[in-house]
Formats: sequence, C-alpha cells, structure tokens
Amino acid sequence: MEKNDTLRNLLIAAAVFFGIMSLGRVLLGPPATPVPNENAATLIPRESGTAATQPVQETGQLPPPPPGSAPPPQASPYSAVEAEEALTVPLGAGVVESAEFNPGDEPYRMRLELSNIGASIADAFLTDHAEALPGHGRYQLLSPVEHEDGRTWRSLAVERLNIDGVDVDLGNKRWHAQPPQPFSEQMPDGETLEGEKAEFWIDIVSESGPVARVRREFRLPRQTRKSLRRDLYVNATVENLSGKPHDFQIVEIGGVGVRKTDPRRDDRFVDVGIEMGDGTISGKRVQDASVVRQESRQLPLYSPDPAVNTRLSWVASDNQYFTLTVAPVTPGTSKPSDRIAASSAIDLDGDKETTDDVTFRLAVAPQRVEPGSTFTFASEVYIGGKQPRGFRDVPRYNARDYYFQISQGFGWCTFNWLVELMIWLLDGLHFAVRDYGLAIIILVLIVRTLLHPITKKGQVNMVRMQHRMQELAPKMEEIKKKYANDKARMQQEMMKLNINPAGQMLTCLPMFLQMPIWIALYLSLSNNIAMRHEPLHFTWIHDLTAPDALIRFSSPIHLPIFGAIDAFNLLPFLLGIAMYTNQKLMPQAKPSPNMTEQQRAQQDMMKKMGPMMSIMMCLVLYKAPSGLNLYIMASSIFGTIEQHLIRKHIREQEEAGTLHGPKKNEDKSNSKPKKLKFRWLQRLQDMADEARKEQLRRAGKRPK
Repeated sequence: MEKNDTLRNLLIAAAVFFGIMSLGRVLLGPPATPVPNENAATLIPRESGTAATQPVQETGQLPPPPPGSAPPPQASPYSAVEAEEALTVPLGAGVVESAEFNPGDEPYRMRLELSNIGASIADAFLTDHAEALPGHGRYQLLSPVEHEDGRTWRSLAVERLNIDGVDVDLGNKRWHAQPPQPFSEQMPDGETLEGEKAEFWIDIVSESGPVARVRREFRLPRQTRKSLRRDLYVNATVENLSGKPHDFQIVEIGGVGVRKTDPRRDDRFVDVGIEMGDGTISGKRVQDASVVRQESRQLPLYSPDPAVNTRLSWVASDNQYFTLTVAPVTPGTSKPSDRIAASSAIDLDGDKETTDDVTFRLAVAPQRVEPGSTFTFASEVYIGGKQPRGFRDVPRYNARDYYFQISQGFGWCTFNWLVELMIWLLDGLHFAVRDYGLAIIILVLIVRTLLHPITKKGQVNMVRMQHRMQELAPKMEEIKKKYANDKARMQQEMMKLNINPAGQMLTCLPMFLQMPIWIALYLSLSNNIAMRHEPLHFTWIHDLTAPDALIRFSSPIHLPIFGAIDAFNLLPFLLGIAMYTNQKLMPQAKPSPNMTEQQRAQQDMMKKMGPMMSIMMCLVLYKAPSGLNLYIMASSIFGTIEQHLIRKHIREQEEAGTLHGPKKNEDKSNSKPKKLKFRWLQRLQDMADEARKEQLRRAGKRPK
C-alpha cells in the first residue's frame, strides 16, 4: 500500500465515522431538560374535597371539519342550552409550590383544571414530576391551545353529538357544571375507588321540545405512587328526552397542548393499540409532524375489521416521557369497547406551522336509544409518565400493552432486549446504591470485566502482528520490487507469508461489542422516565438525561452545525481527555530497524489519529446526555487501568521470550495449536485461514 493510499483510507475512515455519529445524533436527538412553562408553574391552593368553581372569560369555536370530509348542514334543527358563564372546576391535588413540596404527602397524583367549555380538561399538572431543574414547578402535561384567529381547543372535549345524521356542535358550548364531590365506588374487580368527581351536562332541544341530555363525569381516585397507577375515569351518557327513538353518536378529541420534551425536535406522537381477534395488541405510531403534512390534515388510525374481529384497545397523545392514553371500555368492565366506529390522528387548526394541536379523534358508533333510555360511552384514561415498571406490572396496562409507547422509542440502531436489559440493570443498581450516576459507573465496571478476556487477547495479538510485520518487512519489500509488473504473482507471494488477519480483527472487537451497549444506554436514558432529573450526587450533574451544563450562558451562542449552545458542558472535555489517555497507553510494538519509510509513515499517522478521534468524540457528544458521556468517560478511565495491566503482561512476555509462543529450546513436538477460548472467535480465525487457502488454490498454488 502506497503512502498516499494509506492517508486516503484513514481520511475516508474518519469521515465515515464522523458521518455515522452525526447521522445518529440527527435521527435520535439528545434529550434535554424541558423548558419551564411560566404560565403554569403554580398550582392553586385548595383543600381537597371542597367544592370550587372559578369563572373565567373564555371564548372558543369548534374547528371546521378536516378537508375532504362532508360539510356541515347550513341550518340545524337542534340547539344546545348553554350555561351563563364559562367556568373551571379544579379536581384532585391542591398543593402550593414551595421548596418543601413533597409529592409523597399528596394523595392525588395529578391536578386537573376542568373546563365547562366542551366538558373538557383545560390543564393537567403531575404532582410527582418537576417541570424543570432547578425549580419545583409541577410538570404541565396538558394545556389549552389557542389559534391566532381566536379558536381554542382543550383536551378530551366532547366535540359534537350526532343525532340521526345531524351534527350538534358541543366543543365550544358552555356546559352546566356541578362542583366537585367526594365519591366511593366498588369496581367490578372488587377494587374500591375513593376520590373526587365532577359532572357536566348540557341539553339539546328542537322546536318541538327537549331532545337529549348529555352528561359528562370525571372521577379521579386517590392513588399512591406505590400503586404505579394514574387513572382517571371518564363517562359520557346520552339520555333520550324526546318521545321517539333517535340514533346518537358521540365524537370526542384527545389530548392537546402536549409539549415537546426537546425544543430542538418534535418528539410528540399519536400512538394506537388495536386488539386483534386472538387477543394480541397491534401498535402503531404516528408523529405529529407527519399529520400536518397530510393534505387532509388527518391520518386514519382505526376502523373495525369484522374479518379479524378487531377492537380499539387504546389511543394516546404523548411525548418522549409523558402520555395521555384513552382506553374505551365496556361500561362496568375493563374490557375494550366494541362501540368505536373510527379513530384518526388530526390537525385541529389545519396550520402546517403548528403541531401542539395535533391529537386524535374518537367516534362512537351510532346507538339507537329509545325514549327515556340512555347509553353510556366509558373510558379509562391514563395521565402521567411512561413508567416501564408500571406498564409491565399493572395488569390492565400490561394487558393493553401500554409498554408499546416506550418500546417505540428504542429505535432501530440496537436490540430492544438490550435496551430493556440496560433499563433493568440501571434500575436494579439504583435500588442498591440510590444513585443512577453511580449505577452507570458500576455498569461500566461490569461490562469491562466481562469483555476483559477479549480485550486482552486482542491487544496481545495486535503486538504479535506488529512484530510479525516488522520481521516480514524486508521480504515484503523484496517481493514488491521483484514482481512490480505482475500484480497477480505479487499477491500470491504475499499470501505465502501467512499473515493471519483474524488477530488484527480482535483488536477492534471490544469497541464493536460496546457500540450497541452505548446506543442501548442512550436509548434507556431517553425512554426511562425514572432517570429524568436524576443527578450524580455530590457533583454539578443534576440531570443524567440532559447535558451537564456546568455554566449556563445568559444568552445562547449560535455556532455552525452545532446550532444554539446555551451552556458550557464540562463532561465531554473530560471524556475526550480520558479517551486520549486510554489510546496513548495502547500496547505498541517498539520501532524496528527493518521498518521501511512507508511503515514508519503509517505508524506516525496512527499516532496522530488518537488525538483526532478524541477531539471528534468530544464535539459529537457535546450535547449528548450526561449519563451517556459519564458511561463513555468511565469506560475510558477503566480502560486506561486495563491497558496498563495488559502492557505489563506483554512486557513480561517479551522479556521472557514467550510472546510468540514457547521458547525455541522447549520441546514442541507434542504441542498442539492453542485454541481460542471463545468458540465463535476460533471459527472466525478458521474462516480466515480457509479463505486464504482457497485463494491459493484458485491461483494454482498449494498452501505450505
């Protein structure tokens, strides 16, 4: 290989590496600390269980139907009897934000601000999740979305009621509200629910008199953190007040105002789980950005398929860590409802520039209701964090496969089972040491220990290969000169030197084995809400799922490629130093007087690649989660110690003359070739030998 070829190949390798790392960051995007919502940082103090409503000045209009759907009739024979004023009804937690706030003291895991406009949820706060660090503001999962033309949307609103094929708009109507009251209820499975409930109702009339009354009930039970549950029970009941039967159809929308976890990318989704005929759950994910790109501003998610007897299990509006999941159920049970006619992901305002209004629509199949009779559409709603343990251990969540919403974040760059193993290991280590940062360091030590035999074998083989190449350098140079005009013969003679490439491959094997682990760890940081806002104690690292941010800038610095830099992150620089130190201690053969100028140039180039790779990793991982940087840095530090021990071992073998096998004066007549400890590595070496022999056979030569 000529000098120019060597330099070219090294530059190509560096460019490919940098391209792969950059592409990974573009596709995955590092998680960041959520941006605080100043308008929703404080919960309104209220004693739990007291009746309270608050008048507000709100206006809103029902959004027009998506393009392509049937236009509404010009005049409707029905109208809604509205309440006099718009109200909000608080439900659940009534805490005051303070430095002494302890979510364990609060019996409710959320606080809801219900609105009588559309009988909806205006705001939803999660009591046991902070908005951002530093600070004690509670995380706001749901909030109203206002369009510049004055339209407003709220979560879980009853969008409309269809009566005999005629739509009655209810999404912007003022419903009558009843103050929250305590409730106690025995569930069909024997569970007793106690908490608060709030009720809304609105009457539909025509010229001939009352037609129907629609009631909406929200029941929020007290649930402890140990229960791993975050349930809200929502019912919509239609009563026929007329003297003749009618076909009623309820249409609702899902969660709106779900914020991006990372301001630099859109990580909001609409997920759906469909129960197949055999009881399994088939999941599907739609990104909010893909919905607004549709000409119709909607994407179908579910419609019944009688051929396989499908039913809608659940549908969710979610982001990276949090979700609002609606599971339509048969009233009085937890079984999936068979009354869902369709569900779709929709862009409410039809504006391509906004995605916080993207949600889902649920349409109940038309139900024939006799005079004086009712029908009820019931749903179980999960509002909170995507908890891997909760989605696995709570029977209802597990049966519905809520875990799909987490596993969809695992990506395609590694194995799902490896990401789940990382989550399980980190959670287990955290249970023992009570520090996720320390758990990451212990995990590094475990991985390094398991890979030590392979690392040691690879480094020893590398030094042997370097010695072998130095010894063969004069012969190789002689062959090149002798057969300069016969490339085929030159290749044959080179292969006769019996240079085994398998040993060289073992050198890079430990890093290749760790790459899936690094990716799996990154994805576990991005999808395990238990690690959100978890610090490395006694350090400046306050959130392992975000950059370490030693010094925050008063205003972001915009740089090419990197974009906005809002803080000085120290950990990536420490990582680069650790990697450089590790590479400097890599075992290297002593320069041989037999080395050619070309070989010396190659060796000098390899020495320069170490600092270049360290700088490259520092830049690529500058905005990466501090947990990932902590893992790679700790791996480099432990690797430095490991390299020191391996160098000592190689030096002892060189002094004893046993690096390349037994001494010449030892009896080797009965010795057998040493097999590699791992069978698959032995097979790799055997395959390389067979390939070399096959090439010799094709050239018409028999291997010696």
